[in-house]
Amino acid sequence: MLARLSKKLPPLKGAASFWQVLSIALVVIGVTLGIFSAVRTGSILVAAGGALYAYVSYTTSETKRTIELLIPIGVTLLLFVVSLTLPHAK
Repeated sequence: MLARLSKKLPPLKGAASFWQVLSIALVVIGVTLGIFSAVRTGSILVAAGGALYAYVSYTTSETKRTIELLIPIGVTLLLFVVSLTLPHAK
């Protein structure tokens, strides 16, 4: 479904692709949910958006250094684990 949606959308000016915009939207929605008491869901969305943005940035980069992918993915995985272990998160 997302592949069909990304083909129907007009291309954005600049370097932002559909997947980068989607990842930024996930982060913004996650932060908004975190502010309004849905901390666990918000941090899961922030982790997913951050991982997606890191992956898209890595795949579109001309120089492929593995560390530029591993560190952001590792940080987002740790955020995901922390969000699952939050006590009484609403």
